[in-house]
Amino acid sequence: MNEEVAKSSEGSMECDEGGESSLKAEENPTKDVDEGASAVLSHAELKAFFQGALERLLPADPVLNDLHPQVTLEEVQALIDLEHGQAMKVYIKKADGGYWNVVVPREATVHELKVALKHHVALWLNRKGLKKKISWRYIWKTNWLCFDKEKLINDNCKLLEYGIRNKSTLTFLKKRRDKQRVNKRSDV
Repeated sequence: MNEEVAKSSEGSMECDEGGESSLKAEENPTKDVDEGASAVLSHAELKAFFQGALERLLPADPVLNDLHPQVTLEEVQALIDLEHGQAMKVYIKKADGGYWNVVVPREATVHELKVALKHHVALWLNRKGLKKKISWRYIWKTNWLCFDKEKLINDNCKLLEYGIRNKSTLTFLKKRRDKQRVNKRSDV
């Protein structure tokens, strides 16, 4: 009897030729539902429904409660890897005193950290509704990433080789121009 009720309360999701999603309610003996009655949801309505469900579910989950309601598959996978010890969370201190939390694989290189930071900031800006363009080329040209006052100079070096572990904090340090090199350029 319980299986019949469970089966009858389930809905099936189908897509028509135009890509529209429809949620068809099967006949449920506990409710008055006309045979063949169906609710057709547009993509936008289905997306809004799903977002609402995530907004209710994420805060209640002890592992996923720090995720944004507009979570991406990559963020979920990174958090799962973090929980299994296959990734590490690195805190990068911002100029305003705040932090960016970036999750990278345990064997990540400095370059992979920079790419992860770029994606993290782009996603953060998008979620805030800001249309800012950041020149990462300029940022890496004028700043070093540092850990314990050591500059992360080699992009191909692994983070573990610099001593960076889970929950390590990195900072930005302005690059200084070498006066000797500037003087040589002006002599030429």
